[in-house]
Amino acid sequence: MRVTDLTKQSAILSNMQKNGERLQNLSDNLASGRRINKLSDDPLGATQAQDFRTKLSYFDMLKENTKRTFIWLDRTESELAHIGDLLQRVKVLIMAQANDSSDKNSRRVTAEELRNITKALMQSGNSKIGKIYIFAGSKTLTTPLIRGTEAHKATVEMDGLEADLKFLLDADQFEATFRGFSSNPLRVRITRTGEIGRAHYVVSDDGGETWSREATLLPEIEVFNRDGLSSDKVFLRFTGEPEDLVKNPIIFHKGLEFVFETNAPIQYRGNDGKRMVPTSEGILQPINVTAEEMFFRVENDPDSLNIFDMLFSLQRALLDNDGRVLEERLGDLDDAFEQVLNHRADMGTVRREMEDQLKKIEDREFNNITQLSELEDLDFPRAVMEMNLADVRNKATLDTSARLIQPSLLNFLR
Repeated sequence: MRVTDLTKQSAILSNMQKNGERLQNLSDNLASGRRINKLSDDPLGATQAQDFRTKLSYFDMLKENTKRTFIWLDRTESELAHIGDLLQRVKVLIMAQANDSSDKNSRRVTAEELRNITKALMQSGNSKIGKIYIFAGSKTLTTPLIRGTEAHKATVEMDGLEADLKFLLDADQFEATFRGFSSNPLRVRITRTGEIGRAHYVVSDDGGETWSREATLLPEIEVFNRDGLSSDKVFLRFTGEPEDLVKNPIIFHKGLEFVFETNAPIQYRGNDGKRMVPTSEGILQPINVTAEEMFFRVENDPDSLNIFDMLFSLQRALLDNDGRVLEERLGDLDDAFEQVLNHRADMGTVRREMEDQLKKIEDREFNNITQLSELEDLDFPRAVMEMNLADVRNKATLDTSARLIQPSLLNFLR
């Protein structure tokens, strides 16, 4: 085989190019500390490394969400603890006033303190982080608890009237106003036709199931069944001055009814939605409790208690100097505290689950970092040895090439 000078030069340049490329790759690896710096270094390994980085980014997001969740849960637990302390204080006050040694003055002072405690409970129920209300369900920009309107127009029902009177009478002429708060559906039914002072009426505090004894209709009456539930201090007042009702009497016909729908002193404006956060397994975890669950009677929970109604009932009993009602409602105070305590325990369980989740995320993140490191990180001792070997190979190639292409006399003659 004839080896020309051109063949020698091509071979020498090719060898030098390979040695230079090898040295350059090793230099890049040593400088970056990684064995994969571009896709061509290891196509399969580079793809796997990108998958690991995507997972690590996802784990970072989960960790950040979980840590923000701890802020929410800590504030919720703090408010629930405060609410429990307030209810315990109420129990101490009522126990002190339920005995015979208490008098009207001490109960009046206690009623004022109870009113302040009720305001404090509302403030806790309306707690928020930034602009977000904690206990409003998913309506986090809506104030969950508001005071109800004490007075509202009575609904007049004429179904109980005789057929011919239904078409002759106008419900507007019997305009009346209910004043007060009650969670009971109240009804006032006229039982004897007549004007104010002559007509008779009965009262139902269970929506029409049972009725009180007859009483005389006056310009303002207390809607109270003495044989039924305790008084909620709801009054029905007919529109107009008493003297006008006497001078220009309105005839109240038998069968006419005035209906009072439930009117809570404190009303909930949020919803029953839950604030959900994703777990590492992709499952959504609820992390909130609503003010409705804490303070009000829930339909699907027959053991739940309307705490605000109970507190207003206790205030009325204190102002009325009624020790019997105070003693009867001591059990309700225990139920109220238990109701809040159960939700506090639920939030504690959620926090433990979130702590376990955070640990799982950190463990999975560590495993992925380890696998990524094993895939990408450079073996420095081996890389240094390869670098020295490549340097020796390059120097040997240069020395050999210098000897192979030494000029001859023929080169000068050309």
